[in-house]
Amino acid sequence: MVLNNPKGIKFYEMDFRKLKSTVIRNKKVLIRPLKKNDLYQLIKWLKDPEINKFLSSDFSELDTEKEERWFREMSISVNDFVFAIETQRERKYIGDCGLHKINWDEKKADFGIAIGEKNYWGKGYGSDAAGAVIKFAFMKLGLEKITLSVYEYNKRAIRSYKKCGFKKKEILKKDHLYNNIYWDTIIMEIKV
Repeated sequence: MVLNNPKGIKFYEMDFRKLKSTVIRNKKVLIRPLKKNDLYQLIKWLKDPEINKFLSSDFSELDTEKEERWFREMSISVNDFVFAIETQRERKYIGDCGLHKINWDEKKADFGIAIGEKNYWGKGYGSDAAGAVIKFAFMKLGLEKITLSVYEYNKRAIRSYKKCGFKKKEILKKDHLYNNIYWDTIIMEIKV
């Protein structure tokens, strides 16, 4: 993915209220701001062991109060953008994604995504959502690098990230314990 980064974007000149309300339409998905009424479904997904095994945190103890506190923090943070993923055609909420730990001085962020509706796995929705958010990050936020981490057993996600232009940067050997086995964590990045 080759994008031209708009030069001269200055952190202090950004309209964060407008940026946080961004809606992005792509081929298969609509990316919109995460809403408070999305949290019930999001909690169900995050607590699902089949989904949670791919995430960087254990959400088995997550409850509504914790998730609402997280949502309030994300809503006002200038270093995090959290989005809901909907299907373009049916407008069905199927997952979420976000840019986190944005370092405005170094123009970089971490990326995370989860397609919670399993019927939509392996059908290109994650790649389409990731591509839309990457373009937003580079073109609207002026970022120049996005990184992510993925476990070696998440082959579907690795294929999706490569399709979007992410390259392997580093492998943390036997870094992640899952199912009584230590797995590698792969750090990937994409640059403008």
